[in-house]
Amino acid sequence: MFRALFVSVLFLSLAGCGLPKYQPKTDHAFIIHPGVGIKNLSLNDSIQHAKSHFSSEFVAKEGYLFLPREGVDASYGADGRIRAIFLYYKLPGYTIFDGVTDKGIGKDSTIKDVLEAYGPPSREGESIISEFGSVPGAHEHSLTYAPQGIEFTFWDSKLADIRVIRPH
Repeated sequence: MFRALFVSVLFLSLAGCGLPKYQPKTDHAFIIHPGVGIKNLSLNDSIQHAKSHFSSEFVAKEGYLFLPREGVDASYGADGRIRAIFLYYKLPGYTIFDGVTDKGIGKDSTIKDVLEAYGPPSREGESIISEFGSVPGAHEHSLTYAPQGIEFTFWDSKLADIRVIRPH
């Protein structure tokens, strides 16, 4: 009997029917997967898919889908496919996005936290936001991880947004 049970478990695990893959536990609504997206909204989805599977309240305008009440925007190309996903933590007029990356980076994370979780960025930038920007005069610090497909923007050392992009 034990032998039959052992063989069955071995066969099921080899067939891919074993235990489910690890999913991080979180109290947040969304897990951000670099280079992919979030639940029901992924890079390369069509506008229609985003509206039918994520939110019918998306407003499409000039290459962007806007959803301020979820803290989410997305850009799309001429083919109507999602090119980037913007997840906001500090954008005026937007609800704070309720999610963290698969490495636990979220609204209370620091630049140091991102560097510890993701290592050295492929690109790093600093600037002062102009008078025409969302937060005029704020110090902006960005960390881009192009090979993984994720970018982080901080305003005055507070996480402002996370962008899911195509890895390159």
